[in-house]
Amino acid sequence: MIYIYLAIFLVLCGIIVGQEHNLEKGKNRDSVSPIDNEIYSNLYTYAHLIDISYCISSTSQIGEPFECELSCEKRFPNVTLVYQWYFDDSVCGYIATTNSNIFDYENASNSSKKTIIVSLRGTRSIFDTFTDLKTDLTDYANVNSKLPACGDQCKVHQGFYDYFLRTLAIIQRVLLHELIDTPEEYELLIVGHSMGGAIGLFISLHFLDLGFDKMTLVTMGQPLVGNKQFVDWVDDVMGSRFKAKHNSFDRKYLRIIHKGDIVTVIPSNRNNDDNYIQFENQIYLNCSASNPVPSLEKVVDCQTASNQACIAKDFKTHDSINRNYFESHNTYFRKLGLCGMRIRPNDIEIKENFY
Repeated sequence: MIYIYLAIFLVLCGIIVGQEHNLEKGKNRDSVSPIDNEIYSNLYTYAHLIDISYCISSTSQIGEPFECELSCEKRFPNVTLVYQWYFDDSVCGYIATTNSNIFDYENASNSSKKTIIVSLRGTRSIFDTFTDLKTDLTDYANVNSKLPACGDQCKVHQGFYDYFLRTLAIIQRVLLHELIDTPEEYELLIVGHSMGGAIGLFISLHFLDLGFDKMTLVTMGQPLVGNKQFVDWVDDVMGSRFKAKHNSFDRKYLRIIHKGDIVTVIPSNRNNDDNYIQFENQIYLNCSASNPVPSLEKVVDCQTASNQACIAKDFKTHDSINRNYFESHNTYFRKLGLCGMRIRPNDIEIKENFY
């Protein structure tokens, strides 16, 4: 445990340096906007779909057609499991499809729209991952088929990108089959928690570049991924400037950040010339991690990366580290990561289940 605390201290040092640099470079707009009521409601469904991915482990799987300990068959009665995978040292997940409205499970009637779900969970210990993985930045080049080129200066987290390539190698054929064999009305919904969110971002960019633009990406507790050139490009092609609206693909990327979640501001290489940068895309949960059900007014759209009403204010000094950082990272509209643990949420010490 002492190594984890040491890692956090070193990471926090980098956060403070990086934040000071970011604030010097740009305007600090501190206003926040309320989110749409339907988006707020949808976030609970997205969190449930993410949580189901934690039912996949070396000893357990999601049952067919879509059964798990988290009421899969009851909450998503017309969802069908297509594929699931597990890595010991990387992200796990599943692919599922439905022709029903995932937000209205009481009305299970079919529609002309096909929803293809890709859900990715994080690793068992995100800090162990940051210790083991190379946090160096590596060059990023997109397919450049339907999207503009990211540019020669785009760089991303080498470890995350390697995990993305590993994941893509086993799911691309399955996912392409589902996307090609689809009606005109479809939605590719990619959701992920922690490192699963980082891998989900790369998957989204890959398939968006292939032309599948009816897409929604929702990440919760996602770490930083790349440098300023990469982040600016992502914000542009994913529509971060647009307001999040139900049934709209203008803004394709919703990055959900919980107050005090340190994972969302790391890694930091402490190199101000080529550092990891926050996205201009944050939906911030301004509430205590002890309450997994935030009220609507506590869920806000931050609009800018440096907004001092959001995550940018949470780690400004060494004394500001949240003692509940494990809990903050695992609380996103529900307590994530408990599937298959055979215990009640109230019986677990969250810090021993940090993803």
